[in-house]
Amino acid sequence: MNGLRNLFLFLSALPIFFALAAALPADDSAVAEQDEVAVLNQFRIDNVMTIRKEGDEDGVRVVTTTLFGKGMVIDFIGDNDEVIIYNRKTKTFVLLDPIHRVQTELALSEIDQFLDNLRAIVSEKKDAHSQFLLHPDFEISRSDESGELSFSSKWYEYLVSTRSFDDPELSEAYFEFIDVYTKLNLYLNPGNYTPMARMVVNGVLAREKRFPAKIRLTLYPKGKGLFAKPDIITSDHKIIRRLSEEDLGRIVRASHFSEQFPKQTFGNYYKTAIRPE
Repeated sequence: MNGLRNLFLFLSALPIFFALAAALPADDSAVAEQDEVAVLNQFRIDNVMTIRKEGDEDGVRVVTTTLFGKGMVIDFIGDNDEVIIYNRKTKTFVLLDPIHRVQTELALSEIDQFLDNLRAIVSEKKDAHSQFLLHPDFEISRSDESGELSFSSKWYEYLVSTRSFDDPELSEAYFEFIDVYTKLNLYLNPGNYTPMARMVVNGVLAREKRFPAKIRLTLYPKGKGLFAKPDIITSDHKIIRRLSEEDLGRIVRASHFSEQFPKQTFGNYYKTAIRPE
């Protein structure tokens, strides 16, 4: 019975995965061939992020699962399955909130315009931290033996444990998503400028095709100092080269959410799902 159930979930989820990607029409043989390749190129990345103050044992822990498929990426956040879908073809995000049962859509072009405006605002500030964010300049060191990369500055220190990608297509999909997802984080959290610094780290990793298995960010909000107590953000990432039964079930649920939840403007979605009053 388990085998039949797995097969049913697999066959049910594949059309949904492809439909969410808004694939172009093609003849039956071409579709079959593309679907076979897409199945082989599906993969998952498990992410665990912890945020704490230096010296504290406890912190905030966030677990996300990111599924990559044919022309699309689905990111599931936390236990409530908050969903972010990125369509690589149309360059759009769909945000789904299962708790409030609402959704919204964002175009990458709108986010890019916001970032241009944000940089203009930051450029008017004359403090050293703001000027650094406009053109993050890290002292970069690396260990070829261990694969570690270190990015050091007065405000941010990244220590990244890396390994090489063995699949160029996987690398391309991953870094495209990380780039746009970092921009989305800035859009959703405009008061947090940390992603502006992270973009530099992403760019180096993408050029060198290095997968960040673990990242440790030491963040000094007021700069390094004798009595500074920085924030420590660690994130662990693991690539899984196939989708599980649970993954396929989550794809089905995400599809149901997108069909059922009413669409809101981003402003209303933000007030309802992200920053409820």
